[in-house]
Amino acid sequence: MKQLDSKIKRLLQDPTKRRAWIKYQIHMQGRNLAQIATDNGVDRHTLYNVFRVPYPRMELIVATALGYTPQQIFPERYDDDGLPNRMMGRPQKSSTLVTNNTMLNAGRNVHVDTDNEQVSAA
Repeated sequence: MKQLDSKIKRLLQDPTKRRAWIKYQIHMQGRNLAQIATDNGVDRHTLYNVFRVPYPRMELIVATALGYTPQQIFPERYDDDGLPNRMMGRPQKSSTLVTNNTMLNAGRNVHVDTDNEQVSAA
């Protein structure tokens, strides 16, 4: 992988300048972001999301196309170990939710007696 000098590292701190720098670097290769997206089997709009929100897979695609690591291109999105510094996946549901036992095994017009565990039609 290539190394970034201190001037480029400062430039990459500003998201607007980073986007312009990435597009310029890809243009200098005679390519564009849409071609890189197609080459990697993703929609170009999905690849463009890398500039708005953290997206590890797209970050890797862009960084690889430039010959860098995602940690070098998006330093604020990764910790010192090279791992994303954000929650991955969907948020977990709260464990404080209480389920209504009468609805677990019951259909319409059926009452479940939780004391005797008997089901009766209403």
